[in-house]
Amino acid sequence: MLATEFFDLSLSLQAALAAGYLGYVTAYAGFRRDHAATDVVFISLAFASLAMLAFVLLERFGPVASFIAAFVTSLLSAGLWRKWGRKGWLWCVGSVGVHRDDGAHGAWSGIVQTDRRVGQVSVHTVGGRVLYMNDRSKYHDAPWGGLYLGGDGSVVMVVEEEELSDGREEERTGINDELMGARMTYIPASHVARVNIRMK
Repeated sequence: MLATEFFDLSLSLQAALAAGYLGYVTAYAGFRRDHAATDVVFISLAFASLAMLAFVLLERFGPVASFIAAFVTSLLSAGLWRKWGRKGWLWCVGSVGVHRDDGAHGAWSGIVQTDRRVGQVSVHTVGGRVLYMNDRSKYHDAPWGGLYLGGDGSVVMVVEEEELSDGREEERTGINDELMGARMTYIPASHVARVNIRMK
């Protein structure tokens, strides 16, 4: 749809489509990489239909109120779907033997999207070094809680200890600085050979 065609639509339809797409982005953040165009369209339309309903129900209060209601409804329903609805639906279809697909098309994607808490991480690099974060709980004030697992396989982490390729070990000090923040290390996906993770 061209921009000119979009703005020729009624305000209710514009609001519903925009809110629907925003709902889709919210509900499936992190899972959209493997979605086809049809997935984007129809999931967006599902949230758009709720937005349209809210818009129509509150239309008598004026365009501003109905516009806000459309977006709030779409975002709220997307948040509820992401938090409980999606998991409940996957459990239902899995329990009756329909399928057990969770929408994550790879082990790394599953790890990145898990609700489980990560306690420890060690990253083995292609060059033979091993980077350790032994106690993530110490870094809850750091960005991403001291650990970010990129969707492309990269890792950003607080490194507390490093084992060099010759077997020597180095302990990192001065990781936290009150003025400058936490020191974190970026490991590109191309440098990652293996990742060990302890989860709860």
